[in-house]
Amino acid sequence: MTEALLNDRPATDAPSPRAEISRDVPYPPILLIRHAETQWNQEGRLQGRGDTPLTLNGVRQSLAVATALQQHVIRHRPVRYWVSPLGRARQTASLLSDCWAIPFHSFVEEPALAERAYGEWEGKTLAEVEAERPTEFGEHERDRWGYRPPRGESKADVGARIETWLRSIDPSARHVVVTHSGCFRAIRGICTNATRRQMDAYREPQTTAYFLAEGGETEIPLDAPIARAFGVLEQTKTVHI
Repeated sequence: MTEALLNDRPATDAPSPRAEISRDVPYPPILLIRHAETQWNQEGRLQGRGDTPLTLNGVRQSLAVATALQQHVIRHRPVRYWVSPLGRARQTASLLSDCWAIPFHSFVEEPALAERAYGEWEGKTLAEVEAERPTEFGEHERDRWGYRPPRGESKADVGARIETWLRSIDPSARHVVVTHSGCFRAIRGICTNATRRQMDAYREPQTTAYFLAEGGETEIPLDAPIARAFGVLEQTKTVHI
């Protein structure tokens, strides 16, 4: 299935209108990959601009995802490669580049792809935030898109910087992007013209990739045989925020 993705428009339901973003020309084709599992992912902690390294399972995830996407990437070279400057994304991209036999420097660090900054909430679970900072947590629950944790960013802030970046990249090229769950959801939502409610419902394990093109999307889940071959454990998910 993945071999034809860059040439075929993905089948999808008609996207819901989204007033916040408009674009006359579709965004370019993007293969969107989330970084692999980290120590704080295991513990359910908000990472943001903080950084913890990949777990052993995260390394296995990266190798499995690289294998699952290898023919997709090789068949459609040349491709522009992008990565968040944070360590966990760079680690993931490094493993992908080795598996795909491309130089690691092919991945261009892009500051706009860094995870949402959670400021003083970073390193905490949501339960800890609720218990230790109940006023802030309540404000967040009342305005999930507009609230900024102290010294942090809102979801709307992330969406704005992601949209600016998407408008800046070459519309005639194909792109591979390694990033974080917050940016992953923003890119996916913007490229498919999703509503905020739809974006809030997104969930993506570290082993899932999406191909985005012409306003549609195709999920590329990790096949069970490949997961077993690399000893990938249960697929962890991001904090629901």
